[in-house]
Amino acid sequence: MEKNSILGLSKQLETKKKQDREQIEKHTLSELKRHARSLRDGLSEELNTTRTDISDHLSQITDLISTLETTSKKKSSETRKALTDDLKVIRQASSQNRQAALASLRWGWLRYSLPALLVLATLLAANWGLMQWQSSRLTSISQEIDQAQQTLNQLPHGVRFAGDGAGKFFLVFEKEPQIFQTQSGEWATELKR
Repeated sequence: MEKNSILGLSKQLETKKKQDREQIEKHTLSELKRHARSLRDGLSEELNTTRTDISDHLSQITDLISTLETTSKKKSSETRKALTDDLKVIRQASSQNRQAALASLRWGWLRYSLPALLVLATLLAANWGLMQWQSSRLTSISQEIDQAQQTLNQLPHGVRFAGDGAGKFFLVFEKEPQIFQTQSGEWATELKR
């Protein structure tokens, strides 16, 4: 009967461990999705703001170039060259910003998901350690029960071990035993195999 309770306890612990692991995985996945969504939205807003600012500046520069073309040809060529150079610099900066934003999108999620993954790994390791400890305790209790059962099985024929449920235990004999006192003062009975 005690083995059944140990097996039941073991099954309950396995079920609890599985439920805990599933709950942790579900929570971690939702946190990772939330962080990824937040990162994607933030970077998208930054890219849109940068794109809008750059296009506004480019349109202003283009307007200035067209305005200068109409004013004077001599001043216009120098100004046009300066504005063209500025336009090239702006395009290069825009390209660099775009590449930085893409790199941030590509690897930015790692900054948010790494702590969550570390927490998950810590929880799984702690859960595994607890299960190992409980398993070793159950194994040692099972071994003690087996040893006690072997001891009871070694009792001679006609003798059994019984308890009254109130904490008292007795040896029960089929026939009335002959009890005598040994030379050392201890009480003994003869048992037949």
